[in-house]
Amino acid sequence: MKKALSLFAMIMGLYLSAQINVNQGFETSSYAGFSYTSFYRSSVVSPCTGSYGATRNFWSGGTTGTISYVTTASNGGKLDVSFKYKVYVYGQNTVNGNLKIYYSVDGGNNFVLYDTINLNSTLSCNTWATSFPQGFIPTSDFRFRIEGNYISGDYNVIIDDIVMSQSNVLAVSDMDKKSNSVYPNPFMNMVFLNNPENVNNVLITDLSGRMIKTTSNVSKELKLNDLKAGIYLITINYKDGKTETTKIVKKQ
Repeated sequence: MKKALSLFAMIMGLYLSAQINVNQGFETSSYAGFSYTSFYRSSVVSPCTGSYGATRNFWSGGTTGTISYVTTASNGGKLDVSFKYKVYVYGQNTVNGNLKIYYSVDGGNNFVLYDTINLNSTLSCNTWATSFPQGFIPTSDFRFRIEGNYISGDYNVIIDDIVMSQSNVLAVSDMDKKSNSVYPNPFMNMVFLNNPENVNNVLITDLSGRMIKTTSNVSKELKLNDLKAGIYLITINYKDGKTETTKIVKKQ
């Protein structure tokens, strides 16, 4: 009986401590959960750090490429995600393409376009980063994909240092103590809201008070890709009558 209880406790301990923790710098030839289409591990073009990165040459005969990550280790907590990217051109060629970032929270049945990075010139290493709030990602399954797309030119894209770090799950009382209910900030194309079921409506205004956007159909994610880069005020009106206003910044 004691052995059975000990085994059960050990299994539960492993389950409760599971969380996403990724640091993929491509220095080794394999990393659990990753798969590649047309991108490959290479040291020919200098990566952002170390000796290796994931590289893809984009040209008229090679127009797409993906890096995908699949895990069942999510604990449902807040997830920070980042990666570095670089664009290298041989000779006098040009750059015209993009990187699209997708995620899936339903076992890969549907992938949601989260952000688009336009590529139109050579680049030294830049960092893309975001945070998915607690409760947005379910326990167990999470999928993340970087997709490169060619429009014209002839250039290499290098992806390096993909990092994912998941926090422990906070109790509801701890989440309520957070003063900032909007993530991430600055943002690119969308923000996430804590406890959207408690929200009556959301208003977006510019700094002069001019109304830009309003919605009463509130969910965890609020798409703001139609906003120009700049500073805005987001006002969250809660069902209990409370109001919270936060300054948010949309990046270029």
